[in-house]
Amino acid sequence: MKRTDLICENGVIDSEEFSSYVHTKQAFGTRYTDIVTDDEAAERTGLRPGRYVTVYSGNGDVKSCIAGLLREMIPEGSVLVAGLGNERICSDSLGTMALRYIPATAHLAQFKDFTDLGMRKVFVAEAGVTGKTGFESSSRIASEVRLAGAEAVIAIDSLACSGLDRLCTVVQITDTGISPGSGVGNDRKALDRSTAGVPVIAVGVPTVIDLDCITGSDTGKGLMVTPRSIDASIHRFARIIGGAVSRALNPSLTEDELEALLIL
Repeated sequence: MKRTDLICENGVIDSEEFSSYVHTKQAFGTRYTDIVTDDEAAERTGLRPGRYVTVYSGNGDVKSCIAGLLREMIPEGSVLVAGLGNERICSDSLGTMALRYIPATAHLAQFKDFTDLGMRKVFVAEAGVTGKTGFESSSRIASEVRLAGAEAVIAIDSLACSGLDRLCTVVQITDTGISPGSGVGNDRKALDRSTAGVPVIAVGVPTVIDLDCITGSDTGKGLMVTPRSIDASIHRFARIIGGAVSRALNPSLTEDELEALLIL
């Protein structure tokens, strides 16, 4: 069985039966596939009902495309941005790396300029991994949501894929939440509306692939592999996703203003 976190690899996109749910669009010169599954489609495909967007990073202004899509999906109010994964493992460090480009603004809400500029309260948190903290990532984030009074979560994480052409090339965005580790067979407690208590938007990039998907056999013994240039890919997508999240959350601020907030 292929291990993957991507909706575009589960057959829905290529299925005649579900073709009415699949819409290929373009924004800022970047192509993306937009799928909204209702309860019936979700039950028949094994997916959760909700919206799934696959952004293809080969052309155009990918950051602006992602920022626009996120603005459509993020509800009003304060947001907790959670970076999932292990910063000590390059292929699993996308979430924590992306946080470097997302300024926290919640602590500035007391100032008059905050309201005048139309800023949104943003909290930023590293979820860590269960093997290092002993906490389920979803439980830790849920606790921080309650502590902050956040009204939504954006969770950023590394994903797994089953096709080489999608490895480190696509960005998946969904409003159905995320199950950390599911793509590599290490399922943890899901981070979604039921566990966090608020809407959860998940953003991720496939950074590993099952060796068996490459060799076409089942002799890989569950090995997951990553590109030799994974460090460069992680840095690139961390900048793209981090910048897109920042722009989506506080569109009234310029790039220079967002960058200045990072050094406060």
